[in-house]
Amino acid sequence: PSDMFELKSEAIPGSLEWGQILLSVRAAPINPGDLASNAGAEAGGRAKKLPHGAGGDFIAVVMKVGAGCSVVSEGDWVIPAKPGLGAWRSLACVKEKEVIKIPTDLLPVEHAAMLRELCVAYRLLEDNGDLKPGDAVMLNGATGTVGAAIIQLCSLLKLRAVAVVRRHERGPNADFDKVSDRLKNLGAAEVLPDEGNLRRAKNFFAKPKLDCVGGVSASRLVDSLQDGCPLVCFGCLGGHPVSLPWHSLVARGLSVRGFSLRRWMTEH
Repeated sequence: PSDMFELKSEAIPGSLEWGQILLSVRAAPINPGDLASNAGAEAGGRAKKLPHGAGGDFIAVVMKVGAGCSVVSEGDWVIPAKPGLGAWRSLACVKEKEVIKIPTDLLPVEHAAMLRELCVAYRLLEDNGDLKPGDAVMLNGATGTVGAAIIQLCSLLKLRAVAVVRRHERGPNADFDKVSDRLKNLGAAEVLPDEGNLRRAKNFFAKPKLDCVGGVSASRLVDSLQDGCPLVCFGCLGGHPVSLPWHSLVARGLSVRGFSLRRWMTEH
């Protein structure tokens, strides 16, 4: 919205400080984390000081390197190593240690700009459920970037991806059958509408279940969880928190945990 953003111009310094580099931003996606950050909050509910540069992810080319830099050179491609750099701009002066160099032929520019989403998908599968070939993974919000990546990784790892998607009345996802076919072409073993009781699904024994929607959609995943299995929350596209009955925790031994790639990167 126009009342949240203001276009500003800043002069690029004539000389770089020790350890600084000058970047030319080539692509910067808009993701759900940006929406929360732009509203003044970071993951975890911490307030973010306003005003600040918008956008968290980008791919950029190193245009100039200051004294003391030894990792990147002019012409290298980089992505941010930490949040809060401000991605929605044409040029940026940042510290060398705040970016990660990537091979120029790794991915197309548009995909490299969303490398964070691809990493989220990998870590969600790697860190949850001790998964083995043949196991099933159920996820909602499956038409998003992370969902598509999870489905394709499941196919490569010989896991069965059970995609749960909301029915839309209009837009590109209005035809559920076409959405289902598209996700199955990516590797989904089954595509279910986000409605009713998912416990009846033949993949009831999916582990873990991955939630990026929250609210009623997350509750459906909880209802269909196998006893002792985790619900892993990595987003809240619906804007409402997970509602979990106490008996699900006590009697069924369920667990709910969150995942943030930004926190994972800080800890590792």
